[in-house]
Amino acid sequence: MNNATVETNTNTATTKTTKTDKPKVDLYQLVTDKIMALLEKGVAPWRQTWSSYGLARNYVSGKTYNGINKIMMNNTIHPIPYFLSFKQAKALNGTIKKGAKGEMVFYFNVFYKDANNKTVSEEEAKALKTAGQEVKRRSTLRYFNVFNVADIEGIEFRIPEVALKENEQIEKCERIIKDMPNPPTFKNINANDAYYNALQDYINMPDIKQFTTSAEYYTTLFHETIHSTGHKDRLSRKGITEPNKFGSIPYSQEELVAEMGAAFLSAEAGINYAEIVENNAAYLQGWLKKLKEDKRFIFRTAAKAQQAARYILGNNMS
Repeated sequence: MNNATVETNTNTATTKTTKTDKPKVDLYQLVTDKIMALLEKGVAPWRQTWSSYGLARNYVSGKTYNGINKIMMNNTIHPIPYFLSFKQAKALNGTIKKGAKGEMVFYFNVFYKDANNKTVSEEEAKALKTAGQEVKRRSTLRYFNVFNVADIEGIEFRIPEVALKENEQIEKCERIIKDMPNPPTFKNINANDAYYNALQDYINMPDIKQFTTSAEYYTTLFHETIHSTGHKDRLSRKGITEPNKFGSIPYSQEELVAEMGAAFLSAEAGINYAEIVENNAAYLQGWLKKLKEDKRFIFRTAAKAQQAARYILGNNMS
């Protein structure tokens, strides 16, 4: 199994490989390049979050992928988005087909350093903080490979297709909004615009009958509701708590958080966000520019979108 780490506590990422003689790889740049390639084709990859088999997930645990992995794993070439690690396949008496290419699943390994730069456990770090001593939190970006069910032999996979009726999708949307903890106020004072007012903490939505489809209404509502999670009494996100000019980097990032978060919520509700929302060329170019300047940008944005979606769902995200 390939394994790589990237130190994240310096301005310039230092990459080192472990247990492999392969060339060094910058994982941040690798992910950023993949997403940039999709954006350059006019595709917003976070919108590709739904198929007849549901969200991409680990076959053994049944858990869907989160954060940056939610974007990456739902944009593979595999029509059935179920994956296993090498160890999981082996435990089920399966074998990986010769020549099969694994997909990279990313995660952060967090550790702590005391004032003397000595590595301490999380419990020790908490104790030091309580005592008023300096503790530094560090993390390394790592990955492991997983293989699609189509590339594994010797296992009889059982993967049901997901069938949702339109009225079931809408009921799920209503439940998502209704069950949101500490929600903003929802109003219908401007029939021609959908927006979130951060100062007065309310969302304005046109009537559902004004939209071409109910699904379009809910994806718009999800977008504005994601914005509302940035309020100071919720997740206190700078893109909402601090005024930003249209077109600025913070403004663009907040819009991207809202778009990605809406895509995540739509996937939870069974709505194909990609078929509803048209690509905005200006936004795509703006995000491309930022990705070229900062290879960690997509990681931070995906994490914020995931956090916002989880907040709305009460941490019950698939």
